[in-house]
Amino acid sequence: MYFQIKKTLLIFTLFITSIAYAQDTTNKKTIDLGLNLAGDETIFYGAYGKFSIPLSQKKHHFITGGSLTAYCDFKGESNEGAVLKDDIDMRIIPSIFLGYSFNFKKIKLNFEIPIGASFAITKGTLVNERIGFERDFSNKEIFLSYGVAVNPKYKLNNKNYIGLYAFLPLIEDRAQSGYQFGIGWTKKIK
Repeated sequence: MYFQIKKTLLIFTLFITSIAYAQDTTNKKTIDLGLNLAGDETIFYGAYGKFSIPLSQKKHHFITGGSLTAYCDFKGESNEGAVLKDDIDMRIIPSIFLGYSFNFKKIKLNFEIPIGASFAITKGTLVNERIGFERDFSNKEIFLSYGVAVNPKYKLNNKNYIGLYAFLPLIEDRAQSGYQFGIGWTKKIK
């Protein structure tokens, strides 16, 4: 499964790269950077970056690209008899997306369908005070991640936008990767 995900991401990267070099420059490529909150059962804090490529030079057009989201929390988790102390719970989500961009005078509204992998990493110290043991704990899991993203942006000038980001997952995984909401800055590039 891991190698198929890796192979699929490589094919899409080559596809996106070939599209990027075949474009006119009326609609520019963009880079988004932002901060986000995420999660279902607890709040995670993180950041995201996204590279978008327009697929046509029309006012409203399809877009594609890739993104990387990372977020974590430092809250200990517990279950019956055991507590995870001094832990870090992290998600790293590389993805590719296809979307549609509506462009108005000062507003840009992007709807996207990102597909990627969610790497869930948990490290900490597992403590059970009832029976008196303490040991290091580490867990790594990989899940499929896909959903719907909405990204409204306000145009500050010809090259810069500020906007919001919302990702709503269409799949539930055991790691509770969950919803993502953020604020970001977008820069047009050549």
